[in-house]
Amino acid sequence: MKSSEFINWDNLKNIPFAECQVVEDKENKDIDIYYRGEMVFTDYDHVGHYLRNAIALFQTIRRKNADWVNLANLWLLRNCIRENYNHGIGIEDMIFGNDVDTLQPMTKQRLFAAAKEIQRRDKYVTL
Repeated sequence: MKSSEFINWDNLKNIPFAECQVVEDKENKDIDIYYRGEMVFTDYDHVGHYLRNAIALFQTIRRKNADWVNLANLWLLRNCIRENYNHGIGIEDMIFGNDVDTLQPMTKQRLFAAAKEIQRRDKYVTL
């Protein structure tokens, strides 16, 4: 597991996901994200695979260059997945879509609705 002290959290909103490279570091059990050749983000690949699932959902987005498709919102989605799982909130359909066989493309509306619903149902979550 790598240190995440280098992450510029305030700048994640300025980094488009479509221009990033996702690299799995199996030795350290991390998922690293590179932008323009520089590692800008890392996360320990938890048992729940929160970031891995968030990346899979972000890869379904149809308008990959939309302004909201950035690393800050990838982190928000990762946290939504984590809190939904850890707190048993029960909004899997909002996050993953209601088709159990196929991931439905993530939308801006669905992402922010899921975040709002998680906060409504559990005031102790950290998104």
